[in-house]
Amino acid sequence: LLTAISIERCLSVLCPIWCRSHRPKPLSGIISGLLWALSLLLNTLGYILCSLRPPARSCRLLLITIGSLDFLFCTPLMLLFSLTLFLRVKCSSQHFRTGRLFTIIMLTILFFLIFAVPLSVLILFDFLGYKFLYSPEIGFVLSCVNSSLNPVIYFLVGSYRDRRIKFTLRLAFQRAFED
Repeated sequence: LLTAISIERCLSVLCPIWCRSHRPKPLSGIISGLLWALSLLLNTLGYILCSLRPPARSCRLLLITIGSLDFLFCTPLMLLFSLTLFLRVKCSSQHFRTGRLFTIIMLTILFFLIFAVPLSVLILFDFLGYKFLYSPEIGFVLSCVNSSLNPVIYFLVGSYRDRRIKFTLRLAFQRAFED
């Protein structure tokens, strides 16, 4: 989903007229639904092949495929489009107003790269036969930290206007997503 969000956000900044006039309005919802369905399918297959049956070659092949798809396809695409967007917004002669949504996306991607990507790398290396001491545990802890940071990012970015943070969590989320 972060990859899809990065691509869509980058295209909306680089080609705003094309996005407004040619991009179908329900495209974001359709792509998100397809990504959720793909994730559900892959996780269901992983559960069936790796948990219900004794670990087999098909389980290993599926997990290597998921890890490769995540690490070799989605993450580089997300990095490319996020970096392009960041450079366009920060280095442009036109002064774009960097809103809360831009800040949320950039922080979420930064923390994803720091905390969630290592789990994918460690799982991929583990299934390729490279073993590291405590690697699954470290990867899962980092992934949990990433998941825990997202609500904090939303709260802090949403409360940026009022630095005293004297309002509710709901108002912070509302302000964060008002872009």
